[in-house]
Amino acid sequence: MRSTVTVFAALIAASLVATPLVISASNALATPDHSDAVAMPAAVTPIEIVAMPAPVPAETCTRKVRVVYAGYGTDACSR
Repeated sequence: MRSTVTVFAALIAASLVATPLVISASNALATPDHSDAVAMPAAVTPIEIVAMPAPVPAETCTRKVRVVYAGYGTDACSR
């Protein structure tokens, strides 16, 4: 039990020591905040917007329906 606690405490101590080293190393390898590149404005090409009428939808009720059940084909069910 004591060896497990000792190993755990050693891992915590090593992580506390290593964290600032890792952060300083990553900051040293990071790209600088300033850049020497100059941003040039992009050329803007004006476009013309024209309103177009919507296409006329075709009629969708051109299909014939076949009656499958005999009781539905009576005059009482027609519209």
